[in-house]
Amino acid sequence: MKIFSILLFVIIASIINLRAETVSFTMAAEVERTASVNLQKDFISAYITNLDIYPKFFPNIVSVTKLNDTESEWVYRVEAPLATPYSLSFVLEDKGSADTLLFESKDKTKDYLYCKAVLNQVDDNKTKIAFVFKISMTREKASDVHFLAGILGEKFLSEQMKDKLEGDLETFISKATKDMYLANRTSGK
Repeated sequence: MKIFSILLFVIIASIINLRAETVSFTMAAEVERTASVNLQKDFISAYITNLDIYPKFFPNIVSVTKLNDTESEWVYRVEAPLATPYSLSFVLEDKGSADTLLFESKDKTKDYLYCKAVLNQVDDNKTKIAFVFKISMTREKASDVHFLAGILGEKFLSEQMKDKLEGDLETFISKATKDMYLANRTSGK
């Protein structure tokens, strides 16, 4: 009976893994947060358009390099349990306007990153910021993501990715807000 159970488990795991190997595999997450900052909108806008703050305060964003007036390359470090961390590179287009910071991947097929912050002046010294952060990874095979990805499934891994991004966005908002207040005090404004 014990051998039969083990054999059945191996067959089921092989079928799941085989199915995962023949169909593309996508993990995706989207998180939204809102924060109120007791500073003027113009100051915040200038602050968040400075690309240097993202690798400094957003966990796992390793670097952001401005390529030209409208494009930048963002390197994001992916850490998965029982796997070697690896980096994804995204070329993002700046699609922002006066009240909106918006960076979106040029290539929307394999790896996709979307960062948006909408600023709304509440009163003279208070601004509401609505953040949206999206990321997705699509691979030909589940094993290209992780050797257990076919067994764990897209839904489970996407939920894990979302939980991680929620924490990362909270960290970014907290650290960047503290730095904004400090920068505002030292600028004399």
